[in-house]
Amino acid sequence: MFKRILCPIDGSEHAERALALAIDLALKYNAALVLMHSLLRNADTSALQHFAEVEGLAEKVHPEIKRLQTMEARLDANIPPSEEDAISSRLLVNIGQHLLDDAKVDAREKGIREIVTLVVDGDPADRILRGIKEHEVDCVVMGSRGLSDLKGLFLGSVSHKVTNRAPCTVIAVK
Repeated sequence: MFKRILCPIDGSEHAERALALAIDLALKYNAALVLMHSLLRNADTSALQHFAEVEGLAEKVHPEIKRLQTMEARLDANIPPSEEDAISSRLLVNIGQHLLDDAKVDAREKGIREIVTLVVDGDPADRILRGIKEHEVDCVVMGSRGLSDLKGLFLGSVSHKVTNRAPCTVIAVK
């Protein structure tokens, strides 16, 4: 039934449950698994700090999280980004790659053979929709809420946007 399953990963509990379901479906249908992480630009820095602590990355990323907090304050005051902001972007890429690496190991250990990993930047819903086309995905399994919950309450959640615009089956996991 499914040949390519896309599973966005953001480190949230909902995304972890979505990954488990995506792996089960990929095993059942012998489907390829496309794991995608959209940089957590809208995540609260306290959520990123908590994630880093849970994943054992706290010492490595603590200075970068402080830079992110400074960057957020400057952006709130309409001050243009600086060179330090590029360093903080690398932190977000490292966090994303760490999440994808863990998910890939989990999928491989459970028997998934074909796995594609993508770190993307931009609006998560738009990037997921683009990934559906680019990778010929016929099913998306994603968390119903992610690490940017507060923004989602005001602007509409990523899962809601993807569910309404995707040309394929979308499963939102709670």
